[in-house]
Amino acid sequence: MVSDANWLLPEGVEEILPDEALKLEMLRRSILDDLQSRKFQLVTPPVMEFVDSLLTGTGEELDTQTYKFMDQHTHRMLGIRADMTPQIARIDAHYLADNEINRLCYAGTVLRTQPDQVGGQRELLQIGAELFGVDDESADIEVIEAMLQALALSNASEVTLSLGHVGIYRTLLQIHQVDQQMEARLFDILLRKSTPDLDALVPEIDIAAFKQLLALQGDASVIEEARRVLPGNDAINTALQQIQNVVSHLAKAQGDLNLHLDFADVFGYRYHTGLKFSAYVAGRGRTVAKGGRYDRIGEQFGRARPATGFSADLKSLVKLA
Repeated sequence: MVSDANWLLPEGVEEILPDEALKLEMLRRSILDDLQSRKFQLVTPPVMEFVDSLLTGTGEELDTQTYKFMDQHTHRMLGIRADMTPQIARIDAHYLADNEINRLCYAGTVLRTQPDQVGGQRELLQIGAELFGVDDESADIEVIEAMLQALALSNASEVTLSLGHVGIYRTLLQIHQVDQQMEARLFDILLRKSTPDLDALVPEIDIAAFKQLLALQGDASVIEEARRVLPGNDAINTALQQIQNVVSHLAKAQGDLNLHLDFADVFGYRYHTGLKFSAYVAGRGRTVAKGGRYDRIGEQFGRARPATGFSADLKSLVKLA
């Protein structure tokens, strides 16, 4: 008698049967075709690499999400990618360094040690695009529009685009000379959007600016409110203008898009360097696609230059129809 255990898969891993596999392949091809029509070139990085290379410049979060094992040939540690963006940054820096601007797209499997949410998947089919070499918000707009079209091809309805800018939070940390220990506490509080916990930090730190940051959520009118209540710092003013430029463009080009601004969205701020964005769909409590600017990652590969991009899980997108 065959044991049921022979049929069991690890938690967070699933088999894809014919009907859904066909839908996945058709959607993958549609999104990649659209990205290539936008001049993004398809690349396919390896599923495993030496850990030192795979995790260069990515931070602790990706480190803990990466499966690691010993290479029997070199006796060095190998890792299975948990995110493809660092690999794309390396391709830009090492193999396509002669190009002033690179537009690259990709699709492939990533594995993570833990799902993003309870009952979530640990094996994702990640699809996305990255734009290197453009330092103004025109690049962010280009990537956002590509992301929105990927959602449209997925037949997603009632899409909400949430915009933020980690540069504002970074600048406030500098202005208030927040040390590493307090920075970690602030990050956790803002991530949970807990005003009572923020109030509890008095008198250890002046919380006024961070409390204002928590309140800066809503439609485009929040930008003017931010100009009124936040410090008149050059970096903050630049960040607000970048957000304004993106909002103004999207309001004209994507008139039916529901825009939401969240100035206290600090998730990934150690990785992102500027504008960040997340897409939500009615009836789903988590992001279906996300991205942002991460200019610093190229420095670790010997080519520090502007970079922005987006990614999504194809298996989640195919369920949006």
